[in-house]
Amino acid sequence: MQEQTTAAQPSTRDLLAKVSRYEALFELASAISAAKDIESTGKVLAQRLKFIADTYTWRYFCIDDDPRIGADGEPLAIIVDGFRGIATVARAAPAVLSALETELWQQHKTRMLCGEPMVEAAEQLPESFRRNDLEQISVNPVVEDNQTRALFLFGRRRQPFTDLDLKCLTMVCGFFHRKVQRLWEQQKLRDLELAYLQQEVTLRHSEKLATLGRLSAGMAHELNNPAAVARQGAEQLKTSIGRLERAQYALGSVELSSEQRERLAELEAEAERRVKTASELDPIMRSDLEEEVEDWLDRHDVADPWEHAATLVGMGLCAAELESLTRCFDAAHTPLVIDYFSSKFTAYTLLEEIGHGTNRIVTIVKALKGYSFMDQAPIQLIDVREGINDTLVMLSGKVKQGIRVDLELADDLPRIEAYGGELNQVWTNLIDNAIDAMNGQGTLVISARRSRAGVVITVTDDGPGIPIDAQQKIFDPFFTTKAPGKGTGLGLNISHGIIVEKHGGCISVRSKPGETCFTVELPLTAQPSANSENGSET
Repeated sequence: MQEQTTAAQPSTRDLLAKVSRYEALFELASAISAAKDIESTGKVLAQRLKFIADTYTWRYFCIDDDPRIGADGEPLAIIVDGFRGIATVARAAPAVLSALETELWQQHKTRMLCGEPMVEAAEQLPESFRRNDLEQISVNPVVEDNQTRALFLFGRRRQPFTDLDLKCLTMVCGFFHRKVQRLWEQQKLRDLELAYLQQEVTLRHSEKLATLGRLSAGMAHELNNPAAVARQGAEQLKTSIGRLERAQYALGSVELSSEQRERLAELEAEAERRVKTASELDPIMRSDLEEEVEDWLDRHDVADPWEHAATLVGMGLCAAELESLTRCFDAAHTPLVIDYFSSKFTAYTLLEEIGHGTNRIVTIVKALKGYSFMDQAPIQLIDVREGINDTLVMLSGKVKQGIRVDLELADDLPRIEAYGGELNQVWTNLIDNAIDAMNGQGTLVISARRSRAGVVITVTDDGPGIPIDAQQKIFDPFFTTKAPGKGTGLGLNISHGIIVEKHGGCISVRSKPGETCFTVELPLTAQPSANSENGSET
C-alpha cells in the first residue's frame, strides 16, 4: 500500500506542474492580447517565456511581401529578438537574415538543433544564441497553406526540451504571431492613411499654388497697367507743369481788369470741373470737332493750334463755347488765356490719371490682403460680401468686356465664423470655372442671402451647362470637364472639402443648357468634421 502511494506522488507532481505551466500560458496569452504594439508584445514574451518553457533566448521573424510597405516594392522582414527579459524589434529587408535562417524558412519544418549542428547554427544567429551553456535550439515554423508564415528559434539551457515544452512553445508561437500580424496590418493601414492624408495635403497645396500662379499672373497684369499709367502721367506732368508755369507767367505779365481776373478764376474752376466730367466722343465726331476748334484757334492767333485743339475737345468744348468763354478778353489776351486754360486742364487731367492709377493699385493690394487674410487668425468672423468682392478684384483680369457680373448681395447678411482664406479659394474656383464655361461671353450672377441656419451663396452662369452624367462626378478628385491641360480636376473637390468638412456646410450643383448654378450653404459657426480636424493642413 505504501509503495502504491509513493508511485502515485510523481504523477501528481507532474499534473501540478502541467497545471502551473498552462496557467502561465493562459496569462501569457492574455498579456499578449492586451499589448498595444509589436514592441510591447515582444517585451511580454521576453519576460514570461522563462516560466513557460524555461528559456530566455529566442528569435522571431516573418517576411511580409506586401509591395506597398517596402522600399521600391521590396518585401520587409519583421525581426524580434528576446534575451533575458528584453526584446528588440527591427524591420529590415530579408537580405539581413543569415543563410541558415533562410534555409530553415524554406524547409518549414519543426526540428531540434543540438550538438555540432547547433554550434554551427548559433554562429549565424544573434550573440545571445552563442552562450557556452546553450546546447539546443528549437526551430518552430508557423505554416499555413504549406508555406512558412513565420519562424521561431528558441534557445534552451542544458536541460532537454520536453514534450510539454514543445507543446507550450507551439501554442506560444501561434499567440505571438497572430498578434504581431494584427498589429502589423493595423500599422500598415495607419501608414497608408498617413500617406493618403499627406498626398491629399500635397495635392491641396499644389492646387493652391496653381491657383496662386494664375492669380499672380492676373495681378501682375492688373498692377502693371495702373502703375504704368501713374508713371507715364508723372513723367508727362513734369512737362505740363513747366508749360503751365510759362503760360501763367505770360498771363501775369499783362494788365487785366478785375472782371477779366474773375473770369479767369471761373475758367480755372471750369477746367477742374471738366476733368471729372470729360466727354466721350466717337472718333469721327472728335475729328470733326478738333478740325473746327483748330480753325477757331488759328483765327485767334493761338500758337500750336493742333495741340490745343485735342485738349479742348477732350474737355467737351466746341468753337462756339470757346467764343463764349473768351468774350470778355481782348484779342491780344485770348491766345494767352487759351494757353493757360488748356495747360491747366492738362495738368488736372494728368493728376486725375495718376490718382486713378494709384487708387487702383491700393484697391488691388487691399483686396489681395483681404483675399489671403494675411496677419489674421485662420478662423474668425468674416463678411462673405467682402470675400466675394475681393475675389472679383483678384479675377478682374479674366472678367473681360464680354462678361457682365451682376452682384445680388443682401445688405442684412450676417457675419459668419469661418476660415476666410479657404472660403475665398472656394469663390475663386466657382467664379473662375464659370468664366471659363462662358468662354468670354455671358452673364455671371453672384448672390448671397441669409437663411435660417446661416447664409446661402449662389454662383450662376449662362454657359453651355454640365452634362447630367458629369454632374454626379463633379466633386470627385481629378474629374474635370475641361480640355486636357486646362484643369487639374481638384478645384471642386477641394472646394467640397472646405465647405463640407471644414465648415459643416453644403455645396451642390444644378445645371441645364444655358444655366449652371452652384449653391453653397454655410452655418453661422464653422463645424469642422473629425476627419478635417485630424487631417487639416492649415
